[in-house]
Amino acid sequence: METTKNASTTARADPETGDVDRLSSLPDHVLSHILSFMETKYAVSTAVLSRRWEDLWTRVSSLDLERVFTPQLLIEAMSRETDALEIRDLEFCRLVNKVMGQHKDLNSVRRLRFRFTDDHGELFDKGLVFGPPMEEIDVKIHGCPGNGSRQQRWRCVPENFYTLKNLKVAKLSGVILGAINESVFLPSLKILQLCEVGIEDFESLGRFISGCPALENAHLESCKPSNQSEKAMIEVSLPCLKSLVIKDDGNRDGPMCPIVMEAPKLEDLHLREFADLHFKGITPLPCLHTADVDVGKECRTSVHDLIRLLAGISNAKTMVLSRHTLSHLSAVDDDVQLPVFPNLAHLTIQIGGCSGSSWVLHALLNSASKLQSLVIVLGDTIGPMGMRWENLETARTPECLLSSLEEIEIQELQVCGEEKKMIAYLLKAGAVLKKVNIQGSYSDLADDIDFMSLPKLPRGSSACTIELDLIQRRRLDPVADLRHSWDYFFEI
Repeated sequence: METTKNASTTARADPETGDVDRLSSLPDHVLSHILSFMETKYAVSTAVLSRRWEDLWTRVSSLDLERVFTPQLLIEAMSRETDALEIRDLEFCRLVNKVMGQHKDLNSVRRLRFRFTDDHGELFDKGLVFGPPMEEIDVKIHGCPGNGSRQQRWRCVPENFYTLKNLKVAKLSGVILGAINESVFLPSLKILQLCEVGIEDFESLGRFISGCPALENAHLESCKPSNQSEKAMIEVSLPCLKSLVIKDDGNRDGPMCPIVMEAPKLEDLHLREFADLHFKGITPLPCLHTADVDVGKECRTSVHDLIRLLAGISNAKTMVLSRHTLSHLSAVDDDVQLPVFPNLAHLTIQIGGCSGSSWVLHALLNSASKLQSLVIVLGDTIGPMGMRWENLETARTPECLLSSLEEIEIQELQVCGEEKKMIAYLLKAGAVLKKVNIQGSYSDLADDIDFMSLPKLPRGSSACTIELDLIQRRRLDPVADLRHSWDYFFEI
């Protein structure tokens, strides 16, 4: 068998210890492959081992370059006696320049991971071109607060990025996507994560996503368009998409454009602070399992658009609705009804801080005839809950309470006013309930007595058990707190 140059055909043994050096007997290409699993700075440091190892790292198929601010480095930087950050920046720049300059074939790199937490863009500014074998790209460029504007810190990705046929994973953060035309084609891309990525406009983002026919997992967070059009609309067809996350920090001049999406295999959908979202098809998202919707505090969308969105995700088996979403739904007119959720089995809603959303809960119970478990997060409920639960005894009981709802969990219960009436209604109407878990906190004896009365409430199911998980809050006493702080001061 032909052996690689500088590789021994037999393992060498140390004459003093007798230990066998099997690593040196491996061919060079195998050693380079092993180095590819290490951070590049450690792979480069192997050059001092021997003459044979001098350029083994220059053939690695994976580049892993990361610049991290350690706690000790930050302490040194705050001392004003040293330019620790500048020194480390120069060291990292030298490492990048050495790797880019001495690597034997950058076009053969299959995996690139580059992370820097300051205003640094030499990697792209040097005109790096991704080679055809590239399979995974993970680039994250952060800027320190107050160190220039975000737009100045963004760096453009190379143009040939949009036609990498072997690319499977793309994670981009703090960069900018250049002009995107119809030639985008990433046939193997399955995982896409874009965070704080600058784009020319929403149409460019639509063209980019449409060029990924095999995409299965997409995470879009705070994507900022340079230009916005009120008539802009993203229309994409993703036949393989299974998971979609859309997050937005709301720091945009205009609303997010509508999305017309056809995703027949979508299973998980998570939305954060969106403006508008539409779906194609009479039976949208037939495979949807989990839907998590939070319109955010500064919601720009109309109530009718939110109802349309709920209709688009009506096939979900598990649904989570935030307090902002419930607050927005509480403004629905009397003649507007929530869509039917025929497959919904698990529902989590957050009522805390949302006055008047209690009736939304009742409407959801009426729309989910197969609901099996219900989680209600109360928290700091402000004002009346918007419904007289004691007046519902003569009204038609939701079907799920009569035939399917078996478990209820109440979280963050702090007072027992109207909340107790809601719990009483659910206990009495729940004909097949098996377990009700109540988690709460109290601060004085009066609250304690009220909480202890919950297990004595009438139940519609003889098999239902009630569990109380209570935590006593420390009563606020400014004088005691001041005395404790004073004693602690003299102890130290």
